[in-house]
Amino acid sequence: MKFSKFFSNIQETNWYRSFLNPVINEIDTEGNLLDIGTGSGKLIQILSSEKGINCVGVDTNTEMLLEAKNKLKETPVRLLKIEANKKLPFKENSFNYITICSVLFHLNKESIDFLLKDSQRILKKGGKIIVLTPTGKGNILTLAKHYFSVKNCSINIWFYATRNRAKQWVNKKYLKQYTDENNLNYKSTREMNGFAQLEVIN
Repeated sequence: MKFSKFFSNIQETNWYRSFLNPVINEIDTEGNLLDIGTGSGKLIQILSSEKGINCVGVDTNTEMLLEAKNKLKETPVRLLKIEANKKLPFKENSFNYITICSVLFHLNKESIDFLLKDSQRILKKGGKIIVLTPTGKGNILTLAKHYFSVKNCSINIWFYATRNRAKQWVNKKYLKQYTDENNLNYKSTREMNGFAQLEVIN
């Protein structure tokens, strides 16, 4: 099975919806949204169908976008392939929301700074950049207590695959430092019983 298909299947589980819920709750039912690193498109599928918001998903991975295309064929969502470390193909002040889920903690400093700066360029005044990452915190017993079931067994793979990088991201408090240096508003909350971190910039 291709990784894109495997990841798409993971996004259909109950635990993955729990992971995405903090982002979904930050978003109203009006405006335009860009999802950077959309993968197979689960977040924008939910937002388009449940909140009726106008969504665009971008990713660098062609196979992921093909999975997203299949998943989103009954929705008005737009999908675009982009290149890493290249300017996003949108005009200034285009989006009320920019979501970046499980992406930044994989990137180096230069790529993070470039993406955040370009996101600010295309964000409307009063808009939000919403970042979601795993924390790498907690342990398998706590994870099993809250989320484990036969249908949720992929959560163990997610926990161990992301744990090291996620811990580094949380401990560095990168976005807090970035927002302080650039005079931006910032808030951070722990979600999903401590296994996820939501960070919002506006």
